[in-house]
Amino acid sequence: MTEPQDAEGPSADEIVVDEPPLPPRTRRPADVLSLLIVSGVLTGLVAMSIIAERTMTAITADLADLNTRVPGSVVGIIDFTANLAGVVIPIGLVAVLMVRGRVRTTVELLIAGVAASVAAALVSSWLTGPAPQRLQDSLVPIIDGTEGTPVPAYPALLVAVVTVVSRLDVRRFRQVAIFAIAGTFAVQLLRGEATVGGLLISTSIGIAAGLLVRIVGGQPSVAPSGQRIAATLEAAGYGLKALRADPSGEYRRLTAETDEGRYSVLVLDRNHEGAGTIARAVDRLRTREEVLPRQTLTLRDAIDRIALQSFAVARAGGRTPELRTVLRIDGDSAALVYEYVHGTALGDLTADQVSDDMLTDLWTQLGGLRRSHVAHRRLSGRTIQVDDDGGIWLLSPSGGELAATDVAMRTDLAQALTAASIVAGPDRVVDTALDVLGPDVVRSAIPLLQPIALTPGTRQQVKGHREVLIRLRDRLVDRLGAPAEPLRLQRIRPLSLLTGVGTVVAVYLVGTQLSDVSFGELWERTDWRWLIVAIALMFANYLTMAIGLLGFVPERVPYWRVVSAQVALGFLRLMAPTTVGNVAMNIRMLTKSGVAAPLAAASVAANQVAQVAVTFPLLAVLAVVSGYNSLPGLPSSSTLIVVLGLLLAAAVVGIIPPVRARLRELWSDFAERGLPRLLDVLTDPRKLAMAVGGILGQTVTLILCFYACLLAVGETVNLAGLAVVQLVGNTLGTAVPTPGGLGAVEAALTAGVSTLGVPASAAVTAVLVFRIVSFWLPILPGWVLWTQMRRRDLL
Repeated sequence: MTEPQDAEGPSADEIVVDEPPLPPRTRRPADVLSLLIVSGVLTGLVAMSIIAERTMTAITADLADLNTRVPGSVVGIIDFTANLAGVVIPIGLVAVLMVRGRVRTTVELLIAGVAASVAAALVSSWLTGPAPQRLQDSLVPIIDGTEGTPVPAYPALLVAVVTVVSRLDVRRFRQVAIFAIAGTFAVQLLRGEATVGGLLISTSIGIAAGLLVRIVGGQPSVAPSGQRIAATLEAAGYGLKALRADPSGEYRRLTAETDEGRYSVLVLDRNHEGAGTIARAVDRLRTREEVLPRQTLTLRDAIDRIALQSFAVARAGGRTPELRTVLRIDGDSAALVYEYVHGTALGDLTADQVSDDMLTDLWTQLGGLRRSHVAHRRLSGRTIQVDDDGGIWLLSPSGGELAATDVAMRTDLAQALTAASIVAGPDRVVDTALDVLGPDVVRSAIPLLQPIALTPGTRQQVKGHREVLIRLRDRLVDRLGAPAEPLRLQRIRPLSLLTGVGTVVAVYLVGTQLSDVSFGELWERTDWRWLIVAIALMFANYLTMAIGLLGFVPERVPYWRVVSAQVALGFLRLMAPTTVGNVAMNIRMLTKSGVAAPLAAASVAANQVAQVAVTFPLLAVLAVVSGYNSLPGLPSSSTLIVVLGLLLAAAVVGIIPPVRARLRELWSDFAERGLPRLLDVLTDPRKLAMAVGGILGQTVTLILCFYACLLAVGETVNLAGLAVVQLVGNTLGTAVPTPGGLGAVEAALTAGVSTLGVPASAAVTAVLVFRIVSFWLPILPGWVLWTQMRRRDLL
């Protein structure tokens, strides 16, 4: 790193600064991150108060017991001083801010304080009223036999005030306010006037209120002005003539014109601390490997990483602007001064402007980085630049790594191949890459040619050129003769996450139901003859499922292979929601049986639609036949409100353009494939009989299986009413994203059977027996058939 010599030049006020005005206030990403953390802490406190009720109350009691050992005069002095400071601080802060002309900050401070106080008061009112008893025991203090205030409002106000002004130059006020808060908390705990959980919730509410005000209204910007940057450069010895804005890149960049030439100035400040952290955390959670660049959280972290990576890329043979100086502008910002490179971003060029020599230069530099185990991590059409002489430059290595993993270096190559192919086309890109890097290196990038492995910028470009990745992969396969199976880079898919959460809730629901079941009594009261009948009916259910599916398949598929696949679904229900598992398994089975993939997908889609078309009319008929008394009754007003709310939410979600486009795509796909398949079935009497008969048989056998389970525990009910209950429960099972509808089916069936006059304990027992027969028993044979069919390449 070199520094310019001291030189006389114009003063900072005389230097030309050509930059748009900076916004006076900004919304800082770090505030959003902090709010999420506080919300998590608040949720955890409530959970701890329920789960670890005795621990929370014991801690509060131990602290209150200290009051007998601490001199009363000491507690009194702390109480008086803290209360006095707590009264003076808000008034003093308002006065100071008004004198400084910060009227908006004053208003925000008052709003945050009022919001925190009101929120604390509302929470206290709820805790002393309709809250669960465990929460009351943990959070409501008892003072001389009467309930105290669970969540003190005034400390929440003080915390909110401190949070709002934490970025301002009022250090003494903050220190006194923190003393007032800590002193008030200590006195209340010692006197037993508050609980540990209540005070922590009060603090969380205050912080959340202050952060919300900061997020909504923004905070005064700490970004340095152009004149301030110019003065810093002048003090460092640069003979500055002008400082002009450079809009390229994600950070604030300026071009400095000096007596020695031009320099590129990268300005970092605390306004953007934490930017992209939430999105990057989600990506880290979803991806299996480190395919995305690391995220810097603090200003110091960003400075160190950018400087180190610039040196590492240059040392490894990459052509990147030389970093000359790193200057501290003030406590909240810094400037990195680079050599200026005049050129054009690769993404702004046309195919004719990109020569083979340029591509060769790009692959040569990437080869050097690879040999030195350095990953750039941000290669895209914006960060690959071509100078006036046709040389390739690698800009913005801010998210790179030293001693990089193999996946990181392969990702770099995949990103560069994609960015170059968008401009120059896959043919020349692949040919030049193979000439320079060799087939083994280039082949290693093929599995990473998928959107999740690309930088956000390249991912956006690929959306406008969807054919690029396909053409690029095809070209690589043609040249290398290797299959292009992508790696599974996702660790958790959104549906998998939803399924996992649903499964945890379902296990809890089932566990609460089973807590009242005596398995010894269950064993004694079960009539095993009816249980054998239920198992036989469940096997018949698989036979009819296969018939119903084959009714929509025009090609000849072995019947027992389809039956085996339906039994194997009993094992797959443990790993995926019912509908998802059925569709994926049956499509796979049909394609392996020789049915064309589009036709297989259309057949399965038509089968699913036909099941709905048959089930709902059947449900309506059975409801009429069974009569009103056998139905659960009309829903309550609160239930109707929830249902209407869900429908309204679904309508609002449907308005979102990406969601609407996806729904339109699904419908058009079904209209092109599934609807013709349904029409074909309707015109073929034999296929129509198989399809409708199979679906009806599947429904009837499941209902009779449930009825046999009721008879097995010694209960009888109206069969039509039981059919309604079973159809509703089965429909919920297919809609809920848990394995086999776990939790939802048990709850729905138990509640439904209870409305038919069956005692609650018997209803739970019958549902348990039914779920053992229909869900748990098929798991073992399903696993056997699954492994055998996989081994024989039938799935």
